[in-house]
Amino acid sequence: MKNSPSIFYLAVISKNKEREYEEIIYGKLEAFNFMAFHEKRLELGNDQVMLLCFSNPSVLDERSGGVVYVDCYPDDLAGVFEKIKLDISLKNLGEILDSIDGFFTGFIVHNSRIIMFRDHVGAIPCNYRVDAGSFVATSFRKMIDGSVAHPPGRMIVWDSGLFKIHRWYRWRGFSGDYVVELKNRLIDVFSRYLPGGFSLGFSGGLDSVLIAYVASMLGRRIECITVGAEDSIDLQWAEDAATLLGLRLRKIKVDQKLVRDTVEVVSRYLVNPTVMDLSIALVFYLVATNSVYGYVVSGQGADELFGGYYKYVKIGREKGLGYVKGVMMKDILELHKTNIERDYLAVATMGKRLIQPYLAKKIYELALSTPVNLKISLEDDSGRKIILRRIGKMLGLQDQLIWKPKKALQYSSKVQKLMYNIIQR
Repeated sequence: MKNSPSIFYLAVISKNKEREYEEIIYGKLEAFNFMAFHEKRLELGNDQVMLLCFSNPSVLDERSGGVVYVDCYPDDLAGVFEKIKLDISLKNLGEILDSIDGFFTGFIVHNSRIIMFRDHVGAIPCNYRVDAGSFVATSFRKMIDGSVAHPPGRMIVWDSGLFKIHRWYRWRGFSGDYVVELKNRLIDVFSRYLPGGFSLGFSGGLDSVLIAYVASMLGRRIECITVGAEDSIDLQWAEDAATLLGLRLRKIKVDQKLVRDTVEVVSRYLVNPTVMDLSIALVFYLVATNSVYGYVVSGQGADELFGGYYKYVKIGREKGLGYVKGVMMKDILELHKTNIERDYLAVATMGKRLIQPYLAKKIYELALSTPVNLKISLEDDSGRKIILRRIGKMLGLQDQLIWKPKKALQYSSKVQKLMYNIIQR
C-alpha cells in the first residue's frame, strides 16, 4: 500500500509568466520541505504552459499532450483512474466517479482543458484559484494566496479561459432497518478501508472504540494512541477503554512546552487557525509523530453524521428536529472547509496518510438518510449518536464503552486549556 499522502502544486499560465510562477511555487513549497518534490513542465495550446510540482501520487500518467494525476485511497482505485483517457467526456468521467467507492482528488490536463475532480465528501484536500488567463490549484490553502476549496462531488472545468463547475455526485437514499443496515455497512467499510496495521487516535469515546473493536474482529494490528495533559479525562478514559478491549495504549502526555513547540509547527501550515483548530491539529500531529505505522485512523466525521454534539440536542429543543436536521446537514457539507484539511494536513506533515472511515460513501449516504430521532434524543442530554450506541450493543460492546459520555477532544484532552494558559502569559 502507498501510505504517503500526495501533495501537488499545479499552474496553467501564459508562457510570459512562467518565471514569475516558478518563484512563487518554490517559495510556497519551502514550508513543505518534509516531502521530496518532482517537477513537470508541459507546453499546451494557446501559448500556455503547465507547471506541476508533486510528490507521491497514486496515479501519474504522462502522455503526449497531457497528464492524469490522482491521489486516492484505498489503493486499488488507482487501477480505475489509470484507464481514464485524456479526452474523456464530462459525462463519462462523472459516471466513473459515481461508481467509485473511495476517497480521491485528481485532475486531467489535456491541451487547453483542465478537469479537476474530488470525492463525495472532500476527504483529500484540494484548493484552487482562477485569475485572468491562469488556473492554479494545490493540495492546501496555505500554498495559494486567495484560494478556495474545491467543492466535494464536483468537477471543475477550465477550458481556454472558460470556467465551469459540474456536479457529478448525487447521494443515494435508503429506507428500511437503519440500525441493521448501518451495522453491516460499518463492518464492510472498516474491512475495506482499514489497512493491515495502523495507529488509531483513541480517546475512549464511542467513535474510536467502535473502530478499534471491529478492527480487532477483523484481525488488524492496532496501535491506540491518546494525547492529553497529565490530569486529563482522555488519558484515563482511553486507558479504561483499552483495558476492556484488550488493546495496548500509548499515552502522549503534553505540557505547556510541548504544546507551545507543536503549535509553532502546525501553525505554519494552516490559514487563520482558531485556538480550537490549533488544539485539534496539535493532537493529530502528535498522534502522527508517535505512530509506528504509515496510516493514522480517526473517528472524525461521526459527530456531524450521527449527532454527536450537544448543540444538536440544544437546538432541537429550541426549534425542533426538523430545524436541527438542517443544521446537521450544513455541518456535514462544510466538513471539507472546517475539519478535513486541518486534520489531514497535521498528519501529512509527518508523511503519514489520514484515514477517516466514517466518511466513506456507504456510511455517509446512510447517515444522510437516517431519521434525526435515531441520532439524538431531546429528552436526555446524553442521548446522542443513538444509532451508533445500538450498533455497539448489537456487536457485543460492553455497556461501559457504549454509554460513557464524551467531550470534544480539545476539552477532554485539556490541550485547549493549556493553549489559553500560554496565550494569557
